[in-house]
Amino acid sequence: MRRTTTFPVHGHNAMAAWRQVAPLWRVAWNFCWITLSRYLPFLSLKAWLLRHLVGMDVAPTAAVGVMAMPDILRPDLIHIGPETIIGYNATILTHEFLPRAYRLGPVEIGARVLIGANATILPGVRIGDDAIIGAGAVVTGDIPAGVLAAGVPARVKGPVSG
Repeated sequence: MRRTTTFPVHGHNAMAAWRQVAPLWRVAWNFCWITLSRYLPFLSLKAWLLRHLVGMDVAPTAAVGVMAMPDILRPDLIHIGPETIIGYNATILTHEFLPRAYRLGPVEIGARVLIGANATILPGVRIGDDAIIGAGAVVTGDIPAGVLAAGVPARVKGPVSG
């Protein structure tokens, strides 16, 4: 079960009301620093930048890969545990727009987790310690600790071996 909060929007579709999610100045600030971080090959500098300038909870020993894309509107709702690896071009979302509402939810990624390249993590998801998320997976619900999950939507394939 995803832990999200739904906020109704009246009038236009919810994406047109994105300023209710975060103020313009904050989104512009996040956009600049996240865009820079996507191209940085220096993992400790990238983690520092995301932690101190964007407000994400990134462990100093976490590795956020090149082109990884954290949520621009609410990156402060993302937690990445120690020794976790976020693969190339992975996307971590904390918001989603619906036609007449938007949802917000924190994303909690445990310790020593591997998120494969091009994976997408949806809002309100918890990924347990020592889990592996396959490349290209779409994580739509919680993933327990110590398992391999893959596919669209991601499903547990079995325990992580060795």
